[in-house]
Amino acid sequence: MGSEWPLRPLGEFVRLQRGHDLTAGERIDGKYPVMGSAGPNGTHSEFKARGPGVVVGRSGASAGRVHYCPVNYWPHNTCLYVTDFLGNDPRFAYYCLGTLPLAAYNSGSAQPSLNRNFIYTIPVAVPSPREQREISDLLGGIDDRIDLLRQTNVTLEAIAQALFKSWFVDFDPVHAKAEGREPEAMDAATAALFPSKFDESKLGPIPKGWQVATISEHVDAERGLSYKGAGLTAADDGLPMHNLNSVLEGGGYKYTGIKYYNGAYKERHLVEAGDIVVANTEQGHHHRLIGFPAIVPRRFANGIFSHHLYRVRVKKDSPVAHHWLYYCLMTPAVRDKIIGCSNGSTVNMLKPAGLQIPQMVVPPAKLCRAFDAIVEDLRTKIEDGVDRAETLAQLRDTLLPRLISGKLRLSEATEAVEEVVT
Repeated sequence: MGSEWPLRPLGEFVRLQRGHDLTAGERIDGKYPVMGSAGPNGTHSEFKARGPGVVVGRSGASAGRVHYCPVNYWPHNTCLYVTDFLGNDPRFAYYCLGTLPLAAYNSGSAQPSLNRNFIYTIPVAVPSPREQREISDLLGGIDDRIDLLRQTNVTLEAIAQALFKSWFVDFDPVHAKAEGREPEAMDAATAALFPSKFDESKLGPIPKGWQVATISEHVDAERGLSYKGAGLTAADDGLPMHNLNSVLEGGGYKYTGIKYYNGAYKERHLVEAGDIVVANTEQGHHHRLIGFPAIVPRRFANGIFSHHLYRVRVKKDSPVAHHWLYYCLMTPAVRDKIIGCSNGSTVNMLKPAGLQIPQMVVPPAKLCRAFDAIVEDLRTKIEDGVDRAETLAQLRDTLLPRLISGKLRLSEATEAVEEVVT
């Protein structure tokens, strides 16, 4: 199969051009993606290139990285973009370019920079248009499944956040019962857990019988391990170490940030699947990361956590439930108090008081557990989705170079995909 594919210079496969200048002051939010060296970086009201399109990082750390855009877009001056596919399938071109060592073709300057004339001579195996479409359909189908899984996870997370806000911030079920209405979207047993009246408190009206308490009354916080770089190791030679890069801006777990460590540590530095960790450090003072929580995924049954994180655990005698605490830490009222305890000049640090003195409204234990039962199911589905997307990505990355080079027949690749999907 592969031996029949002719080799052509890259310059005869696609034509590239440097992207177009667009300053922050000139940009107007719109429906067209702005594609830069690292991929999408916002939108603009105008487009310069019709989709589907392919861009290649031209400068900086992202030089040589390839990105696909299915719609009309604005190619930024930090990238090269394909102006003519010369009759080739655009998505195949994207996959093909992604297998080439483009970053190695640096123009020679101190700052990494890609020059189209340097890469035009790279030989590329080019199958027929029909074979290109078949290959891009197969690989594209995998990517579409991955995107769907990720979108589903975003939706599931939004459901959990909306439920917490409705029950424990806006008190919608309590308002409904106070007005003589049945709370929406819940069974009678759950509705019975909510009161029908409010009490006055230092935080304003709260549901009758609920309590105002500080975080420290219900939570134990522990700072992580101050480690040395010499202890960092490969995945098969140490414990997973959750660190500042394990927390997403805005909250949530960042899988790509995991490190592994084989140095000394103490028992207080251990963390288990399901534990909550909170970022206590941030460069600058934008508060996009500091104070935000993440839940350690089930794939990391045991591990340690670094000094840039606090591990927070619910006290044994507390009515507070695990997932309830996670979403409570992300509510604006609690976050404002948490980040109010952060300070520093260049590096912003969250003092222990940030997880001690802020106040929160605590519902009864039965209601916390009812919420956790619902969210636990959502969390399981989210982690299932992450695992499935990762499996598909690994399969795609395995098939990609072999399909593009012609070393693997399409029928064999299709069978491999069907085994994983089914």
